[in-house]
Amino acid sequence: MEKIAIRLEENTGITRIKEPVSLGIPLPRGAVQKAEQLELLDARQPASVQLAPLAHWPDGSLRWVHASFLISLDAGGAKELNLAKTELPSSTGPEPVFNQTLDGLVVQTSAGSVHLKRGTLAWRFNSTGSESVDSKVTLRDETGAPCTAKVESTWEIAKKGAVFVTARTKGQWQTQNNDLLAQFDCELRIFLETGLIQVELTTHNPKRARHSGGLWDLGDPGSVYFRELAVETTLPAEILAQVTPQAADKTSDVFHLPEFNLYQDSSGGRNWQSRNHIDRNGEVSTQFCGYRLSSPDRLIHEGKRADPLVSLDYDGGHLALAVPDFWQNFPTSVRKEENTLTIGLFPKDAKSAYELQGGEQKTLRFLMTHNSNNSISATAYAPLVPVITPECYEQADAFPWFKANAQPGVIDELIAEGLEGDSNFFAKREVIDEFGWRNFGDIFADHESLYQAEGEPPFISHYNNQYDPLYGFARQFALTGDTRWFRLMDDLARHVTDIDIYHTEEDRSEYNNGLFWHTDHYLDAYTATHRTFSRFNDSSSTPGQTGGGPAEEHCYSTGLIYHHYLTGNEKSRQAVFELARWMTALHEGQGGFLEQILALKKREVPSLKKMIRGETVSTHRYRFNRGTGNYLNTLLDAWILDENGSWLQQAEAVIRKTIHPLDVIEHRDLLDVENRWSYLVLLGALFRYLYLKRQTGSYDEQYDYTKESVLHYTQWMLSNERPFMEDKSQLEFPNDTWVAQDVRKAMLMFQASELDHENAAQYLELGQKWLKEHTETLKHSKERHFSRILIILMQNYGPQLLATQPRLSNDHTSPTQQHWSPPVMTWRLLLSRISGRVLRALVTFRPSREKSWLDTRMDRY
Repeated sequence: MEKIAIRLEENTGITRIKEPVSLGIPLPRGAVQKAEQLELLDARQPASVQLAPLAHWPDGSLRWVHASFLISLDAGGAKELNLAKTELPSSTGPEPVFNQTLDGLVVQTSAGSVHLKRGTLAWRFNSTGSESVDSKVTLRDETGAPCTAKVESTWEIAKKGAVFVTARTKGQWQTQNNDLLAQFDCELRIFLETGLIQVELTTHNPKRARHSGGLWDLGDPGSVYFRELAVETTLPAEILAQVTPQAADKTSDVFHLPEFNLYQDSSGGRNWQSRNHIDRNGEVSTQFCGYRLSSPDRLIHEGKRADPLVSLDYDGGHLALAVPDFWQNFPTSVRKEENTLTIGLFPKDAKSAYELQGGEQKTLRFLMTHNSNNSISATAYAPLVPVITPECYEQADAFPWFKANAQPGVIDELIAEGLEGDSNFFAKREVIDEFGWRNFGDIFADHESLYQAEGEPPFISHYNNQYDPLYGFARQFALTGDTRWFRLMDDLARHVTDIDIYHTEEDRSEYNNGLFWHTDHYLDAYTATHRTFSRFNDSSSTPGQTGGGPAEEHCYSTGLIYHHYLTGNEKSRQAVFELARWMTALHEGQGGFLEQILALKKREVPSLKKMIRGETVSTHRYRFNRGTGNYLNTLLDAWILDENGSWLQQAEAVIRKTIHPLDVIEHRDLLDVENRWSYLVLLGALFRYLYLKRQTGSYDEQYDYTKESVLHYTQWMLSNERPFMEDKSQLEFPNDTWVAQDVRKAMLMFQASELDHENAAQYLELGQKWLKEHTETLKHSKERHFSRILIILMQNYGPQLLATQPRLSNDHTSPTQQHWSPPVMTWRLLLSRISGRVLRALVTFRPSREKSWLDTRMDRY
């Protein structure tokens, strides 16, 4: 394995002192078997590093590894380290020291010890020569009454290594009546060499929303309310605090105060009073622009966007605090009263109580250190992002159809609008003030404003990872090394895993843990926040639909895999499995008499009636659209993360019941654009399946079956497909999003050329023609900056590079003799399906299950 260069650049003018840095690194198949075979070199000298395997190749070798280390850099400086393979097991540094005592868990650092108190949501820091400093998490209910943290699993070590130790505890918040208000999951990452502590706290409402009529507005009976969530640190004495409101700015004022409250009420942007911030009563919840720093008796300072640093020195000790995304996740505060320093993650200063919707959660972070040498403000507000070369990703086959340093084309120019254009993804946030704890990280769906009257305020419309911008951001970061793509990816992933996924087990199985789709087309979200639909909209833009919930046509999980790979974030990994289980339940059901009888009525009975009339019925079970394509992609994502599971077999069963080499394609009516266009997404998922099978060398019968089936359809496309906008009368909303969707067709042609050698030239010619025509159209379009167009281009980027590379000969040829039985339903197969459903209905019958099934569908609560 060649050395992998890791480059870091300091471009904010802040000196970095032992700043924690981490990144995920892809490795070529067969290169490294164990993390112990890797070492990090700093100027050819081994450096302390913590390595964690994230994924493996089928042969057991490492596929992705996560590296964590500390780095020091001069302001404006740069540094290059190397990850190399060593013949001898590397020494990554000293083992962490921690002890389990009767009173809890103690972790030793160079700055002192962190004592995690058993059975509490609290910890204590002890340093030599100074008094201890205690911190605890508190929650107050809607009335302001304190709640009790009931710990379900006491503090335990989740990760350990030479750089940091992670301790974790989980539990419930209970009101004074012992009722469940919310769940918590608290994680402390303790850095051993510096004593820096990163606290990450997730607050979760596990209840279901009631969503009567399929409407998902604030004020739902499933919501919970609270007045404050805070972390209180008790200081040894009443001492002066040094408060820097904007620590990321070297010219920021510094205040020395015995008591203070620094409170960020809104984003401080030009649209800080946006309707994006309405509460359940439809009232805008922001009170003033930006932040205010005040003492008990006067206003001291005010500004727009705070990145605060609070530091205190006391006899023999030091404490400093910083809160990443402080202003972006408003409301937020830091205050000091007497000898108590409080971080208001959800501060009491807000206009009204906080509402956590059913199945919603929020994860917030802050940093604290007792070492005066840490550059904690830089770590919090301008963290270093390591970059490796695009060649590393290409050599490791980390992304499908990835080519480093390819000649950029028009499609690259268009995608660059996402960073450089006047309406880039960062600028879009300002239009509807896409900030605040529920909104930050999501993307403004600006394309929804296309048909609004001039001068009308833009719709409050959220994108919710539609067409997987997470994947697009991750791929662009790997391709360009531009850390702005990384920030967009990280912000969005944190939003998706908290807000857009319905984290509950109490609702319908076809909703639980599902991904909410984008807010309603060409309508305001109102109080539905990031969910669809709202009671304030009398009708939906979707004909005949005024209610619903998480749906299979809007599930995108691949970007979550890459976020996990690039950051090591465990929540993104778990989200993939949540979505895979949800998609399985949605498509396959979970058993139960009523569920199976209903499925029998919808699926088998119509087939029975057709066969009685003498009609030919297909054996296919799944719809030929993006819903099935997304189902396949999600199963493949789960398989990649858990290669020992049955996800691949499940995906292959779905393929068999969806497509066939002998399909009569005309019966699919694929040229009915409004209703059938998304078959392109399904074909894209099938090509990805074939790519992953080739990547693992799995040329089996299922591979041959899928390949022949897909090429059957791409050959039909050669003769029958045409641009969507060629006949605008067939489209409800004829706009240039359809041109972007046409780019999918070009990419399918390039992918087909890789597999169909006989027709490769024809595929490449048509693919290049379509790509050139459609990207040139978009280049001159006034809509080219819209979120949806850019994201579709990023999602489908890559296969066009096949046209500029010498085609490698395939080491596998499918059998030329077709041996597949036609996909025609027989009486024997139909009766088998019917009897199977009846048997499953009887075996899984439970009175309690049937009652629950009915209750969740009839608004009973």
